[in-house]
Amino acid sequence: MTTASELLKGSVTRVSQTFTSILVAFFMMPFLVHELGDHWYGVWTVIGSLAAAYHLFDLGMASAVTRYVSHAFSLDDSTEANATINTALFIYIAISCGIVFITIAISFVSRLFIDSPDDKTLVQQLVLIVGLSISFELPFNALAGVPNAKLKFHQVALARIFATLLGAALTWYFISKGYGVLALAVITFCTARVSSILYFIICKAAFPQLRLSFRFFSKSKSKELFGYSAWSFIMAISYQLRNNVDNFVIAAFLSASSVTHYAIGLRLVDYLAQFLNQATNMFLPIFTSYHAQDNRELLHQKLLFITRINLLLAMIASGGLIIFGSAFIDRWMGPDFQDAYWVMVVLVIGRMIDIVNTPLKSAMLAASKHNIVAKADIVDVTLNVPLSIILVHYYGILGVAMGTLIPMVALHLIVLPIYGCRSIELPVFTFYRSMLRPMVAVIPIIGLTFYSMTTVAPETYTDILVFGSVMALLCVVSGVIFGFSNQEKSDLQKLIPRRLINLIPSNR
Repeated sequence: MTTASELLKGSVTRVSQTFTSILVAFFMMPFLVHELGDHWYGVWTVIGSLAAAYHLFDLGMASAVTRYVSHAFSLDDSTEANATINTALFIYIAISCGIVFITIAISFVSRLFIDSPDDKTLVQQLVLIVGLSISFELPFNALAGVPNAKLKFHQVALARIFATLLGAALTWYFISKGYGVLALAVITFCTARVSSILYFIICKAAFPQLRLSFRFFSKSKSKELFGYSAWSFIMAISYQLRNNVDNFVIAAFLSASSVTHYAIGLRLVDYLAQFLNQATNMFLPIFTSYHAQDNRELLHQKLLFITRINLLLAMIASGGLIIFGSAFIDRWMGPDFQDAYWVMVVLVIGRMIDIVNTPLKSAMLAASKHNIVAKADIVDVTLNVPLSIILVHYYGILGVAMGTLIPMVALHLIVLPIYGCRSIELPVFTFYRSMLRPMVAVIPIIGLTFYSMTTVAPETYTDILVFGSVMALLCVVSGVIFGFSNQEKSDLQKLIPRRLINLIPSNR
């Protein structure tokens, strides 16, 4: 099977995975808020942010493993791949042991911030379950490069779809029976184990030469991994802070209930970003192969092509969310949660800028130039945290969202492209110019849709689906016709059924 076919299959199943997650969240979030209440759902959200913070203990190792395993596979060197995997595995086991002790300490400290004796015990149990779950999960990151390099995205996506549906079914059953937030934590723990086991099976099938043995451990390889992962670790810290510190700021200065309102807007943006990432963020192994072969021309060509695709999808997705988001939240959660809409609008702008830059970041990671991304992220978070703390006093949860957006626009729209393009020897003017055609093709349609919706406001899910689908279809057709060159349309033929491409007229 060709690389293009594998990528298409991976894209379809990854998008299906994200669609499944969105569909599950669509039904489960109002169900959980109703069953658990604003307070306990807010507490669960904060603990979920703590779980995300635990992933910082990955130390950026997963990206390093992916990079070096992909490089070894491109050279058909299974011994080198095994050395990378096993070295990372023993590092992860040591990290997981550390997480267990840290979790126990945090569980006791958490009692100091809770007034009710019953709540103290429950929160402590939640913290313990979440921490232990992460400690069991991290060692599987040693296999991170295998399914990516072998282009087994579709198998991983199918396994995660199964785990998601299993978790949703168990959650609905036990929460509806009144078991509460503790049952939710236990179910999350169990389904994560199922997902990890399936992931290992996929990796073993994709790489039959995989061997797990201490004899493959290499001190020199560990230094190599840490050398690469240091900057990736900084990027991971920045990512987690940018995406999770907001919950702690809101909980500290407002209330747990306010966290729930903020989480609604954030959740919609998160799932939209996941949807786009699953569709297009699969090119690190391919960029790594181009870099290993020193094929700079092909690297630049594919980078610009994928960036255009990301930009087109990001504009359609964010435009649709902004236009139909208010009606959707009103229908989904009720009018009491309309303050989440403006949070969503602010956050989606920043997140879509980040999505457009994803191919450039992947190319920089492949070329070991990720220190530039890390430095930009450091500045981003350094500005984000104090801005959020300041603005929350004036604008509430909207101020926290603004604190996240402001530095992201400056750094990821201007600074990162300039220095990133320079690092891979791509003219920055070429990078910016490549994005003009999709924008010119799509923006008028989004503007017209927004104007139309001010007079014909959708109220039902059917209205939102119909109007949104029409807008998306018009944007896709216009974007492909006017946003891509003939060569790029030829590349699209490898990914899109020929009968659809034949409907698109050619242009110079």
